Amino acid sequence: MYIWLIGLHVTAVTLWILGMSAAAILISALDATTAAEEGPARLLRAVGRWERRVTSPAMGLAWLLGITLVVVGGWGFEPWLVAKLVIVTALSALHGKLAAGLRRLGGPDARPVSPLLRFSPLVVIAGAIAIVTLVVVKPY
Repeated sequence: MYIWLIGLHVTAVTLWILGMSAAAILISALDATTAAEEGPARLLRAVGRWERRVTSPAMGLAWLLGITLVVVGGWGFEPWLVAKLVIVTALSALHGKLAAGLRRLGGPDARPVSPLLRFSPLVVIAGAIAIVTLVVVKPY
């Protein structure tokens, strides 16, 4: 049973990170003026639908399965796990900002997003690398 939980958790995390990456790249590539054009606006709406139907549920499932793995595995508050949870919490917050950014840019009256979101693709990648490293290496 435990191995199935791990497999489902990894699948949910993969879908979540891929969806966040798509949103982050799109948001960093567009400004409010460009986003209002027909082609980019259609793409923003499509990625927004994907975010609502796949990325957000995948994040929720990743959290649920992750907490289940901690309880079933009896990990407690290992230092590597605490560090991972800090990063996952930051990525969850970024996910919320990206979802809001998709709505702002993809709406009928495209509005600008925070300039800090231009760095979000790098943050998503760095966060994913850090999490995988912590889980595999368990450095402390």
